Amino acid sequence: MEQHREETSGVKCCLFLRKKERFTLVKTLLKNLLSQAWTECNDLMLGIRTGPEGPVISEQEPWRSPASDNARHGDNWRYATIGYQHVRKILQVLSPGPEDVFYDIGCGMGRILCVAAQQPVRKCVGVELQEPLCQIARRNAASLRGRKAPIEIVRGDATTADLSDGTIYFMFNPFGPESLRDTLANIQASLSHNPRDIRVVYYHAKYQSVIDDMEWLVKVDEFEQFGGHPVTIWGNRHYE
Repeated sequence: MEQHREETSGVKCCLFLRKKERFTLVKTLLKNLLSQAWTECNDLMLGIRTGPEGPVISEQEPWRSPASDNARHGDNWRYATIGYQHVRKILQVLSPGPEDVFYDIGCGMGRILCVAAQQPVRKCVGVELQEPLCQIARRNAASLRGRKAPIEIVRGDATTADLSDGTIYFMFNPFGPESLRDTLANIQASLSHNPRDIRVVYYHAKYQSVIDDMEWLVKVDEFEQFGGHPVTIWGNRHYE
């Protein structure tokens, strides 16, 4: 009798766990569907398309397309972008003005650029290594509704590209520590012949220690969790 009770209890426990797993799965699916619907609605309103097409590649296998012969390091990540609501929150924090030139390093299909270009800034520039993504970003820039600033898409490696007119540099964890270090060195070098106040936004700050070691940068803001990712904002030592 006692054994029968234990077996019955075990069966009930398994059924409960399976029910809980099914509930979690359904909840996750619904969340993903709502997120996708929200993205598609925003894309539609802006007249662009920025959602990844086809199967999502794991973070361990970077998104790649043919021809990356101008890359200094092979540490670029797969294409990914952040939700529209988080892009707008970041821009609200930054409050860019008419003299700002907004750079998106690793701009992908250009979602962040397109939202930034609806702000009263001087110019938006996207730097992207992969030509297929550059082509999509250019199409999105051309079809964007409500654009207030020009958008330029540059195909190239951020470690060697001309970044000398930027005042805001946005990075959504586009590459590994080597490229991050060299890109920041590229920005720093540009200050010698074009002195200016800049801000660097590091979203999903995976290699935070690299920026921590940059003595010419000072942290001006930080968010522990912003859309599920840590975010830090930095300025050069002359930035107030």
